[in-house]
Amino acid sequence: MQDDADPPGGEPEGFRVLADELKREFRSWMSDPVVWPAERVDELARRTFALQVSGNRAYGSYCRRLGVAPPAVHGWRDVPPVPTAAFREVPLVVGEPRDAVLEFRTSGTTRGSQRRGYHLVRDPELYRASLTATFYRFVITKAAGRGRLPIASLVPPFDQAPHSSLSWMADAVVERFGTRNSECFAAGAGVDWPGAGRFLARAEERGKPVCLFGTTLAFDEWTRRLMETGRRFRLPDGSVAMDTGGSKGRDYLIRDEVVARLHSCLGLPPGNVVNEFGMTELLSQRYGTPEALVAPPWLRTRSLDPVTLEELPEGETGILNHFDLANAGSVCSVLTEDLGSVAGGRVRWEGRVPGAPPRGCSLATADLLRSQTGTVGEDR
Repeated sequence: MQDDADPPGGEPEGFRVLADELKREFRSWMSDPVVWPAERVDELARRTFALQVSGNRAYGSYCRRLGVAPPAVHGWRDVPPVPTAAFREVPLVVGEPRDAVLEFRTSGTTRGSQRRGYHLVRDPELYRASLTATFYRFVITKAAGRGRLPIASLVPPFDQAPHSSLSWMADAVVERFGTRNSECFAAGAGVDWPGAGRFLARAEERGKPVCLFGTTLAFDEWTRRLMETGRRFRLPDGSVAMDTGGSKGRDYLIRDEVVARLHSCLGLPPGNVVNEFGMTELLSQRYGTPEALVAPPWLRTRSLDPVTLEELPEGETGILNHFDLANAGSVCSVLTEDLGSVAGGRVRWEGRVPGAPPRGCSLATADLLRSQTGTVGEDR
């Protein structure tokens, strides 16, 4: 049953102005990575929250049920988060679902065969501005020259994986930072390992740095193959690799071992293997190592008590709540089922919550669903 207070669809007033302003801010930070004052982040948080409450039908109903209106939000910490589970249940988009240009879907590998989450994206250029700025600052600047360089992608292109945010990201990275020598070695049938090997051989011969882009799992398989065959390469100084995706439930996959094999097989210094932490539900990413993930100033994270959802002191482990201004077209505050801690702006990722979702996440999801149906759930 639709809430009578819900606004009509279409593009809410102010969305285009805000989106364009954010894109300019992201691009400016790429060339001049200044620290954003906390007041600036909070001011943008208030504006995006007001826009999302008025223009995102599902989220607006949820916030009204919680009794949280724009005047009560003073900064990003005050914005009610939406659990990742909600992305499986309702369309979370500013305007109408038909206004979305892209629909990214979760892999569905973490909790089995349950319904996959989906993130409706109104403005792909907002995603592009965020990801290219952060990829440049945290990955490309580690490469010699810091300009365009040959990129080897082990991620299928977007035209073969049309709902993958990672594939869209890979295409955008190659388009923005890759040379004509860049190649994608992943396809529906798997990875062209011989072709990837020829890419490494050419890089070694030319003596020019390269960038390798893939999942931790793909790098694990690639380096295991090289170890088995005894083949070794020495990539030029200034080469860099970005890995993402984690173990996806594979206990045998240990990232430190993958990084060590990249050093042994390809000559990549461990400091030039950059881990990326991203989610389908977020349009910005963190980079570094799982023990110390850093982010652009428009992506903030806090650790919450799994039951009460109260913010925990720095360094204490809880469930991670991300606030991402690049999500202006959907919902900025996303409550995950990831365990971690935050200290000095850096996130330590400690894995997924085992078993059922944390009680706080479950209750928040139930609240959101009740706000859509008008039904009353079980007593808390």
